[in-house]
This record gives sequence, C-alpha cells and structure tokens, in this order.
Amino acid sequence: RIRGVCERSRTPRIMTCTSRDLGIAIASVLATLLYVRLDVGGMPRTVLGRPKARGERAFLLIVTLHFPEPSRSAALLEAWRAAADYCIEREPFLYAYEVAQSDKDPRNYTILERYRSKHDYLGAHRKSSAFAAFRPQMRAMQKEGAVLVGGSSYVETGIGFT
Repeated sequence: RIRGVCERSRTPRIMTCTSRDLGIAIASVLATLLYVRLDVGGMPRTVLGRPKARGERAFLLIVTLHFPEPSRSAALLEAWRAAADYCIEREPFLYAYEVAQSDKDPRNYTILERYRSKHDYLGAHRKSSAFAAFRPQMRAMQKEGAVLVGGSSYVETGIGFT
C-alpha cells in the first residue's frame, strides 16, 4: 500500500491507498488536463469545450442590416434560419454562419460568415440551394426599402485566434 493519497489512517492528515487507486487518480488527472488544455495542435479550449484555433486565415463576409421598421426583420431572419440549417449540414468549409442583433438598436443586425477560403464562398456556397433561396428574398426587401444592407469582405491575418 502507498501512503498519502486515499484512505484515512489513525494519524491525522495521512492517507493510504492501493497502487490501483493511485493509478486511477493519476489517469483521471491526466484525462482532465488533456480535455481542458489540448486539442489537435495543442491549443486550449473555450469553456464550452470548443478548441481555439490560430492561423486559419479564413475568408470573412461581414454584412450589416438595418430595418427601418423592426417588424420587417422576422421574415428575413426566418429565411436566414433555413439557410443556416442547410449550411450546418452540407458546408464543412463554412466555419461560422451567424446573425447578431445589436444590443443598442434592435433594428440593426450584423451577419458574420466565415469560410475556409474566398473560393469556397464564391463557388460551392453561392451555388447552393440555400443561397438561391435566401438571396432573392433579401434583394426584394432591399428594393422595397425594408432593409438597408452594407458590409465588406476580409481575410483574417492569423494573429489572433478563433
């Protein structure tokens, strides 16, 4: 028996355990450290367990939406949801596809699309049935003045992390 880890003895603050107990304790600590600290490439994880990544140099499309009449956003957001449902299942090159509402003005939204490359965006994504369904809805709303659209595209520098 190894003294110092598991069962309390009569002497205060001294514990004893079997080598099996010690092995389980060590394996548990190592597994926890690996889960919390490492993923492929040794990067740490977020509190949700997602690995953090560096150097992906993804292509970003950032679009701003302003709805002069807030109630008009519901239709476009529902169309976005349908596109997102398609993309999460069928576009592995699409790292992020999210819409966020401003916490200061509920009429303002920002869309973030994060692709492995510009080629993936211009090719497979823009040729998808999801894009073909969503884009005309947004264009129609733009033409009638229900939504004002802005934005730009970017390539990550790889300096930070995602």
